[in-house]
Amino acid sequence: MKQKLLFKSTLFFIISFQFAIAQNTQSDYLIRSTTGVLGSSATSSQNNKTFIVQQSVGQASVIGTFKTTQQYTIRQGFIQPDVLSKIINNNISLDLEASFYPNPFVESVTLAFAEKIEGKVEVAIFDMLGRLVFLNSYTAEQILKVQFHNLSVADYILKVTANNKQFVKNIIKM
Repeated sequence: MKQKLLFKSTLFFIISFQFAIAQNTQSDYLIRSTTGVLGSSATSSQNNKTFIVQQSVGQASVIGTFKTTQQYTIRQGFIQPDVLSKIINNNISLDLEASFYPNPFVESVTLAFAEKIEGKVEVAIFDMLGRLVFLNSYTAEQILKVQFHNLSVADYILKVTANNKQFVKNIIKM
């Protein structure tokens, strides 16, 4: 019984220590704040290091990303590492007029563009850690069917680039 308690205490300490390091405001993994009725953020300084402690209650998923004129990115949804900063190209606008269906999908999605597409269309799929798992280029078409045969059942981030614009959305493979 004492060994089990010692193991749990040690494990808790290690996880807490790693969590505290990841929450450092200089960390690449967390650069944001949570506000609202069901979440909060607090800043704490200890030993010349500043940490952000965040909480979020009852939020199910990332709902949207918005850019402000002051170069801030505002994300609505649950607290997670800033994966979108790895995926979104800040040199290309995020206003490609496109939609896709179905979501969730089984083997393929259909992309429909509201604006005239010229040149190539690049479709990329990223896992929730921001790793590229699919990349392909297609000739310009207004409606494009994209096959994802080798993807595992999971949540992904879809990025479509065309007309020097980009479209980024969460998708679910069933």
